[in-house]
Amino acid sequence: MLGWLCASWALTVGAQEVPEAPEENPILRGLGFFSGNYALTDFIPSRFEVEPFLWYVAPGGEVGVQGSPLLHTNDLNIDNPNIGGGAEVHFHDGPWRFSLLGSVAGQQGGSVAQNAVNFGALAVAPGDSLHTEFDMTTLGLRVGYRVWEFAADPDAHGTPVFRSSLEAVAGLRAYDYSLSVERVSGAGGRAEGDMFQIEPIVGVKWSIEFDELFAIDLATNLGYIPEISNQSSSSFDITAGFRYMPIPTVAAQIGYRLLVYDLASDDVETEGALAGLYGGVTLSF
Repeated sequence: MLGWLCASWALTVGAQEVPEAPEENPILRGLGFFSGNYALTDFIPSRFEVEPFLWYVAPGGEVGVQGSPLLHTNDLNIDNPNIGGGAEVHFHDGPWRFSLLGSVAGQQGGSVAQNAVNFGALAVAPGDSLHTEFDMTTLGLRVGYRVWEFAADPDAHGTPVFRSSLEAVAGLRAYDYSLSVERVSGAGGRAEGDMFQIEPIVGVKWSIEFDELFAIDLATNLGYIPEISNQSSSSFDITAGFRYMPIPTVAAQIGYRLLVYDLASDDVETEGALAGLYGGVTLSF
């Protein structure tokens, strides 16, 4: 009997000495990003994305033809917003992304010359009525590589509450630009020029995704080529976009695009920017 009591007492003391596991604080459970519990994510399976968009874009800056003095787009009445657009095609394969991009923008407007100026062989006097038109097409070929990608805790359905990635980008951007200035009063006359430029670019793209439903994308690129055969170019562009993905293969997007450029050739020169809101869809397959 005494031995049985001693054994029972020893078991009771031993059980009391084992520390109890602290109860998980329900306030800290499932907070995803804010819990600080990150893990490397698996790369997204190979897929194509097609992104057509409309761009409500306004030009700005200065333009000139055939060595003429540069005039502000406001003086020529070609700085008003207009509907442009374009499309992007992306192929994702592991950490790599291969992209083909294109956009178009243009404007035309009438104005009255305030000062005497020569547009190449076209001599303009004060009071002359002018019609100015420009068109710009940009094309891009880019390769991106995801250098960093993390995800926070999944929710009860296995969906990451938060996912973020950073991508390094390199490639080429081409410009097809044309400008014409026509005198529509008096004896008439016309001066025009066009150029085609290709420059290398480098940049980054940062993406943040919430619950695989909402996403924020921020991308920026720099381009430059020194003067070669009287042609030169430099550029900077930035895009901030927001996506809503009601189903995995379709997303609606809206954002803001800014492209700043300095392009020069023997025929035409422009220092300015294209900027405005864009909207479109993303189709994945």
